[in-house]
Amino acid sequence: MRTIMTAWGMPALVEQAFASSEYDPEGTLRLGPLEVRFRAVPHFVPAYAVEIRSTVTGGRFVFGSDCAPNEDLVEFATGADLFFVEATLPRPERAGPRGHLTAAEAGDAARRAGVAHAVLTHISDEEDPVVALERAVEAAGDVPVEMAVLGATYDL
Repeated sequence: MRTIMTAWGMPALVEQAFASSEYDPEGTLRLGPLEVRFRAVPHFVPAYAVEIRSTVTGGRFVFGSDCAPNEDLVEFATGADLFFVEATLPRPERAGPRGHLTAAEAGDAARRAGVAHAVLTHISDEEDPVVALERAVEAAGDVPVEMAVLGATYDL
């Protein structure tokens, strides 16, 4: 961010606008009644899935981040009440390391993790959202799957 802001002639903008600190990705952050955990997932740059759990209700939300298909994500999301999972690709990347999921892979991850509810995010403009949702629903089995919608709210 500093590099971008410097290019725009505002090198101190981030420090002036935000109070930031580095966290231990192996640890747990406590924010009032919430606990936040992280899990590294395979992507082109460092990326982390995020779990937010209520210490009051026990409700768990997992955001899968951008990632290639992997067992760590499935294990991390196991039993989540709500799983936001990216479904970027219309088909798997062909060469080199992967960094995203197809809708079918997202649905499969939700099924294998046994989540209560999955929401697809990060759909490519190369993919028809209706087709993506159909592929995810088919792969998810009994897990309800829907497409992310701006302004939607969820109770956990």
